[in-house]
Amino acid sequence: MKVRIATYNIRKGGRRRRRFLADVVQGLDPDVTVLQEATDPRVVRYVADAAGARVVIHAPGRSVAMLSRVATTEARWHRMARARNFVEVELADAGIRVIGVHLSAGLSGRGERRRLPEIDRVLQVADAPPGAGRTLIAGDLNAVAPGDLSAVARLPAWIRLLLRVDGGIGTTVVAKVLGEGYTDAYRRLNPDVVGPTMPAAAPSVRLDYLMLGPDLAPALVACGHGGLEPSLLWAASDHLPLVVDLDLSGT
Repeated sequence: MKVRIATYNIRKGGRRRRRFLADVVQGLDPDVTVLQEATDPRVVRYVADAAGARVVIHAPGRSVAMLSRVATTEARWHRMARARNFVEVELADAGIRVIGVHLSAGLSGRGERRRLPEIDRVLQVADAPPGAGRTLIAGDLNAVAPGDLSAVARLPAWIRLLLRVDGGIGTTVVAKVLGEGYTDAYRRLNPDVVGPTMPAAAPSVRLDYLMLGPDLAPALVACGHGGLEPSLLWAASDHLPLVVDLDLSGT
């Protein structure tokens, strides 16, 4: 069995850009899509209809939404620190669990400190039955991976100055996920390509991730931004989407 899973931050609900967002998701052709900043239920439904989703998971006041063309278990919502929430479902036929997240923003040390208790909670849920092995964590982590700090030099000088004043950029959040045995799908297949995801028009930093539990890593076939027309991506959101292909036939 093959499955394609995408993560996409659609920026502030996306109401005025819903047609572009729908075109992006249609173009990616995912079985499951995890959305962030999906605060407008009308936009979520519009994109879901365009994508042919059978399952639409969304709740008022929550940033994360999930669309699925394949059968899922009932969604389970979990609370993080600072009233933020994330969601988990299991893909019934694939036998894997998808956890959709959107961690607190802020690249500086202060932002990283806010994210640490959030990712701790996500990992705690991921470790519960059925366990981390066949779990995929998808979303905007708003965090920088340990090997990606060189890309920060491309940020505007005023942003780099503010970051230095506020403790610089931490990499603890992503390192913690990797330390739990997860595989960074994009980095696994693109070890020498930074692959920034934001801002879409001139990407300089990678904030969006698809993290594979240990049993899913061998199923990794492809991971990238979908190969869509750049002008469409620029019009749709300030983030680029990220999509992973898994071949589960041998797992």
